[in-house]
Amino acid sequence: MELKSEKSIKEYLKTLSDDIIIKYYLDVEYSPFPILVIEEYTRRFKKKTKDEIIKDLKLQTRLARKKTQELGQMAKKHKLVDDVTRQKSEEVIKQAKKKGYQISEKIITKSSALKTKLRKGAKTGIQGSVNVGKKLGASTQKELDLLEKLGELRKAGIITNKEFQEKKKKILSKI
Repeated sequence: MELKSEKSIKEYLKTLSDDIIIKYYLDVEYSPFPILVIEEYTRRFKKKTKDEIIKDLKLQTRLARKKTQELGQMAKKHKLVDDVTRQKSEEVIKQAKKKGYQISEKIITKSSALKTKLRKGAKTGIQGSVNVGKKLGASTQKELDLLEKLGELRKAGIITNKEFQEKKKKILSKI
């Protein structure tokens, strides 16, 4: 195919693979017919206007210029990419350690408060059980003494056997 006219170039661009069109688009400033490459790229992929494509190209140019400036500054400071990577890694590790320390402090504070609360709760529970046990022991002894006295009253004939059985049921239900 002979590439003499705009029409023949457009036809040629249509025959190229997507990868090659993308490559031409990314390096559009070096292609002999940038507008035609942009049009073909737009037709295939994005359907953008020429103004949008030029805006994207300007943005890409600014980003490339910024990266070039950063690399130039690194070169002036005799910094290597590995040094910058190491420095950023150290910053990330430092921040992670700081955050880990803060989290551990919060955990310690919460665990201390929880420990205190558990101790108070356990102490209160144990004390309550002891008090109930004491009351139960004292109460049981009183009831047994009362039953013994009722038994003596029955033997003495002061109360009947029926009255004794009724009182005995009431006393045993309290125990």
